[in-house]
Amino acid sequence: MEKVHSTRPEPPSLEVTAAAYTMNASHELLKLHGLFGLTTARDTSRGHFPGISDFPLAIESAQQKTMAKFGALGFEAAALTAFALGPTGAPDLRYLTTRISAAFDRPFGFLALHRHTRLVLTAGWVTDPLPFPEEEWGDEW
Repeated sequence: MEKVHSTRPEPPSLEVTAAAYTMNASHELLKLHGLFGLTTARDTSRGHFPGISDFPLAIESAQQKTMAKFGALGFEAAALTAFALGPTGAPDLRYLTTRISAAFDRPFGFLALHRHTRLVLTAGWVTDPLPFPEEEWGDEW
């Protein structure tokens, strides 16, 4: 800390010098499933996630990857968490329903809302959608 002369009143200032760095990490979250609250969700004896699927599901894999980078142009950071879900048993198919199909293969808009507040989280317009790769899926779709 030092006292310096100035031509006008100024608040105290801080100058920091830091070395540039890049950091990457990945974690298998199921190794510590209790710590991350995933114990029940990985139980395959019964289904979970009814809001996602009518079929009973359980978590089979949970990965997290992170990165942080600091350099001459500033700071960047990102984190990605991915879960793989798998079936846990035979689905209960006792109901009859109607299925309607829609193909969004022309320009279209989309909107993601927070259900309770109706706040728009993201929105966009797709002007040139990629063609659906039907040869990869075959007749199963």
